[in-house]
Amino acid sequence: MFVKNQLPSLAIVLAFSLQPLGAQLGQQGRSRDLGDVAPPAPEATAYLSGVVRMDDDSTVPKETVAELVCGGFPSATDPVSPKGEFDIELSGSGRGAVDATRGAIEALNVPQANHLGVVDLANCVVRADLAGYKSTQIQLSRRSMFDSPDIGEVVLSRLEGVRGHALSPTIATAPKKAVQSYEWAVKEGQKPRSDLQRMAARLESAVSEDPGFAAAWDLLGQIRKALNLNQEAIEAFKQAVSGDPEFYPVYERLVPLLARSNDMPGAIQFGEKALELNPHLDEVRFFVSGAYLRSGDNAACIENALTMVETEAVANYPQAYQFLGSAYANSGDFASSAKYFRLFLSVSPNATAANPIQEQLDEWVRLGVIPPESETP
Repeated sequence: MFVKNQLPSLAIVLAFSLQPLGAQLGQQGRSRDLGDVAPPAPEATAYLSGVVRMDDDSTVPKETVAELVCGGFPSATDPVSPKGEFDIELSGSGRGAVDATRGAIEALNVPQANHLGVVDLANCVVRADLAGYKSTQIQLSRRSMFDSPDIGEVVLSRLEGVRGHALSPTIATAPKKAVQSYEWAVKEGQKPRSDLQRMAARLESAVSEDPGFAAAWDLLGQIRKALNLNQEAIEAFKQAVSGDPEFYPVYERLVPLLARSNDMPGAIQFGEKALELNPHLDEVRFFVSGAYLRSGDNAACIENALTMVETEAVANYPQAYQFLGSAYANSGDFASSAKYFRLFLSVSPNATAANPIQEQLDEWVRLGVIPPESETP
């Protein structure tokens, strides 16, 4: 059933401040006719369930996470079981800490069911996340809480060109006492109601024992982020990078924080290093593109945003089109700017920036800077 009474063991949530994608994704399946169905009980909890499979049929690594992505950004996640199974909670009541590989807790940003138990997930997909691997996606549609939660399977395949490592070898070289503190924190983070303060204290003890313990610094950064200690989280992530510069998942947590704290030089510096280690880090490239744009380096913004278009990452990060439109306009190439602004509007018609962009395009047409869209080849 789509309604389930038991909470998953851990719900890790990543929230983003960027505007959502407004385009409707293709529908998958059809919900029941709700005309004669009573509304669900207020305490009902909705889930999306499925299976993650490796393309070579090997065992799914324990670090794998299934995630619900709405508007191009992760909204809710669930760690995958040893059999590859997952249950992503949609009710927003679930709350967990962090694990050793993913981000921090923030408020769930998931579409909610209406009074008839219908959830509009047309703007969402489900995929798997595992460092060094690429996932297929399941496009969603409107769903009823009375539907079966089973949405099928996603498949992971190894990415090429990755030089860094997804798990830090510092775990194997750290002192025994430090490792014990780290392992305790990892286990505590797997509980539905984790004690974040105690986790932070144990991890601080671990890194005091071994200042180069990158894995412990990384997890400490996630805990601090969960506690809304963003600057302290940034410092922990930087310590993790210092302890293990090739541990690329930490950059995925550090770069967005730097960008949101208006440290554009830092976001570019650490973002470029991350992309050298793993060119498939789409979210990092997205924030690097934006940082270049805000820093006035339009050429670098265009280069990175065009890479997102070429690799189809723009499907999950449609604001890359907006970056291109802005960077080309700043460079005086209004024809290219109009092309990408119009692409952005076609996939994000309800975005916050949609009206200002359309007004700018209309003004350019009136001034004869660009031809009307109907006359564009």
